[in-house]
Amino acid sequence: MRRTAVVAGVVTVLAPFLLTGASTASAATKGSLTVRTLDRSGKPVYAQVAVYNTTTSDFRYIESNKAASLPNGSYELATSFTDAQGDGATVGGHSVKVSGATKTTFDARTGHQVNVSLSPNPGSAYDHTVSAYVCTTDNSPASMGFSTESGHLYVIPTSSKAYELSYATTYEPRSATGGDFWLASAAHRGGVPSGVSATIRRTGLTTLKVSARSGPDSGQARFSFGNQSTGVDACPMFTNSLQFQRELPNSFAVHVPPGQWNVSQDSHDLVYNSFHAYAAGRTTTLNIGHAVWGPSGQLPYTWYHQLYFGSVDMFADPTLPNGGTLAAGSVKLTHAGKTLYSRDYTHGDDMGSHLRIPGTGWYTLAETGRRGLPAGSLSTSSSLSLRFYADTGKNQQIRDYITRFWPNSLNSRNQAPPGATTTVVLGMQRNATGDSTVGRLSDSVKSVHAWYTTDNGAHWHASATKLSGGRWTTSVHNPASAGRVGLRSTVTDTHGDSATTTVYNAYAVS
Repeated sequence: MRRTAVVAGVVTVLAPFLLTGASTASAATKGSLTVRTLDRSGKPVYAQVAVYNTTTSDFRYIESNKAASLPNGSYELATSFTDAQGDGATVGGHSVKVSGATKTTFDARTGHQVNVSLSPNPGSAYDHTVSAYVCTTDNSPASMGFSTESGHLYVIPTSSKAYELSYATTYEPRSATGGDFWLASAAHRGGVPSGVSATIRRTGLTTLKVSARSGPDSGQARFSFGNQSTGVDACPMFTNSLQFQRELPNSFAVHVPPGQWNVSQDSHDLVYNSFHAYAAGRTTTLNIGHAVWGPSGQLPYTWYHQLYFGSVDMFADPTLPNGGTLAAGSVKLTHAGKTLYSRDYTHGDDMGSHLRIPGTGWYTLAETGRRGLPAGSLSTSSSLSLRFYADTGKNQQIRDYITRFWPNSLNSRNQAPPGATTTVVLGMQRNATGDSTVGRLSDSVKSVHAWYTTDNGAHWHASATKLSGGRWTTSVHNPASAGRVGLRSTVTDTHGDSATTTVYNAYAVS
């Protein structure tokens, strides 16, 4: 039996919110509140209770079955707890007015079972769980929920329209090597019903078909799928989350309710994407861990005579471009033969910075990154050198193109056959800042040069590039025996700006 936590994206919230109004509450007349929590046999059991003052917005957690000092006033409560024997879980919420010594009770014996299933049923090869979350309709933080085996979850009903219920059913394959994952959910508004018996059809779900390769990352990976509410009602977001582990490489499908979802993969390194909209009845393919993990992100920009370095991630997965937290390295800015800024950074540091620059002219920003990974890993180190013209009198992003390497025809471990020729697509990245006050300059590519190495950079071999159908490619002649291939590209634009992108151990030959 497991307890669920509030999930927003891939961040799990376990600490209480501290909202405005606490100072006002402390000055109010003090009372006390004792919340009794009784299991399905009538025995007192421990629980945390979410307590929200609807007047002052003070929010806290208190322990059940003992008096807690609170200012007099009106409160919204929510809690969840298990039976003393651990064979049942109960969720409930109701309001109370505290005036002096006040007592209230959540009695699991008044709870009704939550029965939620999927149609067609995935079958007996799956573990079937259900979850329920009681939320307040004014979106106060007084919300609590639980997830457990089907047939063991109960909710205490209330007719108060200040509360609502979000519920879901999950089917996870018992096999550790394969099988689809299913999550279906619904909500009941205008109170908490006297029991839930719902069958949700598969046709209303969206499908994310995941192919997770190994190489840039390896071993046991935790995959997380988190939902974001697009309206004022956030309650369904709490039940719309899915986490599980799979050994890399792996392929599977996840069927979830339509809406805004983000995805993360956490093994030796953590990578994730922003929220994207997925429609009902549609299938979307996500290729995670596809070689090459290399530089990606926002280009530098000028802002009132300062240069902001941007937010380049030196090891970005093409599909899940955020994260890469294992990187360490260096950053250096030069101008007219002088070093203006230089620093080393370690794991978890923010590489980005900004400083006042001496004037309009040509600058070079050099960044390096390296990852501490098990032997045999790919995308172990990278570098990026940006030569650009900066106008200190304008708030605008610099020109330049960062190369994204896409080797074709690799297997699930990002390996190419020995002696074969691998076509590498050279994607041109110019990611915007997301700030509408920062101007963007029009530009186009003038030339693209490419190289590859099979001895970790001791020797680099020039490789011809070709533009066809708006796409740049180059061909790499793989060594006759097993090894690693590193890639480098220099892109020059029509204004003379240039960017050199390098990734060592970009893909394997085996």
